[in-house]
Amino acid sequence: MLYRRIGDTNITISEIGIGVWSLVTDWWGADTNKAEDILRKAYELGINFYDTADTYGEGKGEEIIAKVLETKRDNIVILTKIGYDFYHKEGGKVRQRFDIPYLEFALKKSLERLRTDYIDILMIHNPKINVIKNTEILSFLRSLKKDGIIGMYGVALGPTLGWEEEGIEAINMGYESLEYIYNIIEQRPGNKFLKYEKIGHIIRVPHASDVLIEDKWPLISDPKLHRSLKDSRWLNEGIRRSLKLKEFANSKGTKLSELALKFILSNKNVSSVVPNITSVNELEEYVKVENLPILTEDDLKYINEYYKKYYEDLNEESIKETLRYK
Repeated sequence: MLYRRIGDTNITISEIGIGVWSLVTDWWGADTNKAEDILRKAYELGINFYDTADTYGEGKGEEIIAKVLETKRDNIVILTKIGYDFYHKEGGKVRQRFDIPYLEFALKKSLERLRTDYIDILMIHNPKINVIKNTEILSFLRSLKKDGIIGMYGVALGPTLGWEEEGIEAINMGYESLEYIYNIIEQRPGNKFLKYEKIGHIIRVPHASDVLIEDKWPLISDPKLHRSLKDSRWLNEGIRRSLKLKEFANSKGTKLSELALKFILSNKNVSSVVPNITSVNELEEYVKVENLPILTEDDLKYINEYYKKYYEDLNEESIKETLRYK
C-alpha cells in the first residue's frame, strides 16, 4: 500500500481509504453484515485511513471502527464528521446544528463510540456558507487541535457536487482539509480545489455514482440506493457516453473502474480517494489499482479531452443539483 502526507501536516494516510458509509448503510447496496470482515481485510491490506461520520448509521459507523480496530488505534487514521443532530429529531427529521455547545456534545459522543481520546481529522459535515464563515466555529476547532483532541480540522462538502463557493471560502478561512466529490465525469469544482497544495484533499464518489463501474451496468433504479439522488437519465446518459472511454481503458490493460481511480491518484495533491466499497472482492480489486502503471501525460490529455467532449454538460447538470440544498 502506498501512503501520502495529508496537506501541510505529518499525518500519513493510505492512497485508498475506506468510507464507512458504504458499510453500515444500504445506500450503496452493501451487505451491512459483512462490514467487520471488510474492515479487517482492509487493515490486512495496509489501509490505515477510515472515513466516517457520527450520522452514518446514527453512530454505528464509529462503533464498528472501534469494535474491529480499537487495538490498532495507533496505526490508523480516523476521519469523522459532526453537524447533523440525529439525537434530537424534530418530527422524525434530522437537522443540522453547528452551535458550539452542540458540537462539543457531538464530539464527546463520537469519542465515546470510537473508544479513543483523540480524532485524527475532524470535519464539519456539509456546512453552508454562513457556517464556514463563522469564526467562532473555526476558533473552536483550532482550540481542539491545540489541546491535542484532534490532529486536523476540515470541511466535508455536500451532499451533492457543486459547493465551489463554500470550498474556496473554507480554504481562505484557514480550514486544513476538504472532502468532496471528484471524478472523471464531475471534475468541477474539484479542479479548482486541487490547485491548493497545502490542504488535505479527500476524494469521494470517484466512480460518479457507479457510472464508471462497468461491472454494475446497467444501473437499476432503486430508491434505497444513494445514486437515486441522481436523475436516471443522467446515469444512463453517463454510461452511454462512457463506452469509448471503457475501450480506452481496456486498450491500456485496465478496467474503466480502475482507470477512474488512477486518474484521481495521478494528481499529487490528492491525499486519499475513498471508493464506495461494498464487498471484500471490491476492496481487493481497488487496492490492486496501485500496482497498475501510472497514467502518462498522453493518457491524461486524452481523458481531459474526452471530458470536454462528452462529460462537461453532465458535470454542469450535477452542479445545478446542488441548488436544491442551498
